[in-house]
Amino acid sequence: MKTLTLLILLMSINPPYPDITELRALYYQSATDKAAAGKLLELLSKVDAQSSELLICYKGVAEMMQAKYTISPISKYRRFKKGKEFIESAVAIDSGNMEIRFLRFTIQTNLPAFLGYNDHITADKKILIKNLDQLQDKPLKQLVINYLFASKNLTEKERNSLTK
Repeated sequence: MKTLTLLILLMSINPPYPDITELRALYYQSATDKAAAGKLLELLSKVDAQSSELLICYKGVAEMMQAKYTISPISKYRRFKKGKEFIESAVAIDSGNMEIRFLRFTIQTNLPAFLGYNDHITADKKILIKNLDQLQDKPLKQLVINYLFASKNLTEKERNSLTK
């Protein structure tokens, strides 16, 4: 009986989803590592419409990362569409979430223009720059800053405003 109680207690303590730090790391690794992209999608396999909007968004970017490693153009496009639906669903639920906006920005700035999924780059960039000082999550803040500086989408004026 003690073993059963301990098992139930441990299951209730451990969240059913990976922590955000692990998701962030896998997302960035998945840009160059197919295995990381697979693990990211696997960790998010139980995410559905009742999950948190951030997890829904991560599932969307995980689907899009899988498209990168898929050979068939039809499968690539299906993954892209599925990922886009998850991302846009997350934004619709919580448009003020900086990490969701950041994830969409990173995806849109890296997709080929012919896919037509680049209509929020400017708006997301403005929101990220405007609200960067209020971002309490220091690791996320550093990721956003690093990505913005590496991005071709930042003007010189915007770059200067971030260094102040």
